[in-house]
Amino acid sequence: MSGGWTKRLAPPPAAEKGPRDLALEGLRGICACLVLYAHATAPMMRLDPAYAPSWRFWWFNMGAVAVLFFFVLSGYVIGLTVRAPFSGPQARGYLGRRLLRLAPVNIAAVLLSWILLPQVAFGTVLGNIGFLQNFRPYPFGWQVDVMPDNQNLWSLNFEALYYLAFLGVWWLAPRSGIVVCAIAAVAVAAAALPGEHLMASSYAFGGLYWVAGLSTAWLASREGRPGNWPSALLVILTMWPLAPLANLLRLAHVPNTEGPLPLPSLDKLDLLPALAWLLLSVTGRGGSWRRWLPGFCLVWASAGLVRGIWMGDVAGQGAMASYSAAIVLAWVLFRWEPKPSALGTLAPIGAISYGIYAVGFPIQFGILRVSWLPRGSAWSYALRALLLVATTFGFAWILERKLQPALRRALGGRGPAEPPGGR
Repeated sequence: MSGGWTKRLAPPPAAEKGPRDLALEGLRGICACLVLYAHATAPMMRLDPAYAPSWRFWWFNMGAVAVLFFFVLSGYVIGLTVRAPFSGPQARGYLGRRLLRLAPVNIAAVLLSWILLPQVAFGTVLGNIGFLQNFRPYPFGWQVDVMPDNQNLWSLNFEALYYLAFLGVWWLAPRSGIVVCAIAAVAVAAAALPGEHLMASSYAFGGLYWVAGLSTAWLASREGRPGNWPSALLVILTMWPLAPLANLLRLAHVPNTEGPLPLPSLDKLDLLPALAWLLLSVTGRGGSWRRWLPGFCLVWASAGLVRGIWMGDVAGQGAMASYSAAIVLAWVLFRWEPKPSALGTLAPIGAISYGIYAVGFPIQFGILRVSWLPRGSAWSYALRALLLVATTFGFAWILERKLQPALRRALGGRGPAEPPGGR
């Protein structure tokens, strides 16, 4: 990937062949579970109507980080599946595969959400089925709200946009540096122009994560040797709560452009190098990038830790002790490069991760409203949590392992089976 800024963002001439990357699929499963965990352990009554879990469960809330990594993985999997030069038939096949991958699970999730909250307007339901939902109005003033009992669906709107924008990249094959600069220009313009342009900047910042994944698949050669993925995971765990870039921007009096919590924004951008490090380490790619990314990320996370200890602005001494231990362990393991086979054991969860992500939130909402379940204690909360996990996994398995294959067979089995990592 050395000199990648000047290389054209286009499919490599030689297509890669090999078995499914089980480690990456396991990592995708971890991300889906982190989103489920984040919603279930929020320190408020969102699962048990008379009991809220302790703040301690919230110390390592990685739900928003997991969604950002989903964007990286989405770009990566597109790079793996699209290996031919652009043409009309190739583009139609690509769009058909994307629609078949996203639409059935999304429709099921939207309809489930509507059944559990039938007072949602029919127009909102149709908009969510068409991937038009968002937290803010579009520039022309029109808005489709995200389903109130399925806030996870916001990211599918971003995914749909990136899938369409990819057609332009695939067709024009621009230099990667030009693509990154163009996305950055949109983000800067959205922040500088008068009026609210939050969604434009969020699309742009999210696009940087997506392009990072695509660039990894198309421009980074596979060396076959894994990197230090355990340290990368530990750094990512601490980067979100310590927020070193957000604190630096505040110190520099940069106007706050952060919107609703999950949306990509400038203050979260320091997560991108750490997520790229994790992807390169697990896939055995990267070359020269893997020589400097680990050190940079560790130093940056350590600086955030030092600032947090000095300022005392991270909630709770226990939380700070946990973050300190994680960063110290990341340094201790700095030279360790184990095979990611442990992640591969979670591949069955990764195989249904899109379903978990899409239906977990409405199922949790439904369990919250069940009046005949016990409530008001740690035991009732644990019972509801077990019911949430079992129901979500079961529903996701039906959608991903039964519905999707049946639809593919009904359509003549068109399109290859996808490698792990994307929606």
